[in-house]
Amino acid sequence: MTDTPKTISLATDDLKHDEMYLLLRDSITPRPIAWVSTVDTQGRANLAPYSFFNVCSAQPPVIGFAVGPRPKTAGAEYKDTLQNIRDTGELVVNMVPEALLHEMVKTSDNLPPGEDEFAHAGLQAVAGESVRPPRVLGSPVAFECVLHQIVEVGNHHWVMGRVVRTHVDERLYLGEYKGMNHRVDPMKIESLRPVGRLGRAYYLRIRDIETVLRRDGPND
Repeated sequence: MTDTPKTISLATDDLKHDEMYLLLRDSITPRPIAWVSTVDTQGRANLAPYSFFNVCSAQPPVIGFAVGPRPKTAGAEYKDTLQNIRDTGELVVNMVPEALLHEMVKTSDNLPPGEDEFAHAGLQAVAGESVRPPRVLGSPVAFECVLHQIVEVGNHHWVMGRVVRTHVDERLYLGEYKGMNHRVDPMKIESLRPVGRLGRAYYLRIRDIETVLRRDGPND
């Protein structure tokens, strides 16, 4: 008989806010990363990564991510990303490829408001087609979005963007596949595979992929 592992049970009310944040961040892994580009009212670009991120809805096509509070020493109430989206109603969510992992981390540096993270990280911006913010050259998939809704959750803001245009690296584009058009394969090229966020300074590169087929549903 296998012994049942011992567990430590933690009541949320007994934890400080920072302790609960770290417990959630370091336990719910891996997480995809939204590399969000915006512009301010003066047209200055901003780029920052957010790992509390996922798809909210396919119809309408909405993706969402959480923006945490700005450090108290930063001199502004909200992070540039949130403020810019509130002011302009537009954003681009770029997926982060392995090839740009270190550049992505560099864009999380705490720069003064208005300073360009594209230039800071040595990245090239590509002009948006349906929105004003640029996308990141080298991102395998980028979603141009308009603001759908912002929901305040405690000291975080859950930002939802409705996708109005999608850019896909042609090397990952499958086109028609199994009767459906415009399919993509993000696992096709190693350097373009999306990276994931773990706890602390740990990130995930996708190496071990296993196929598990469902018996009672579609395997698309």
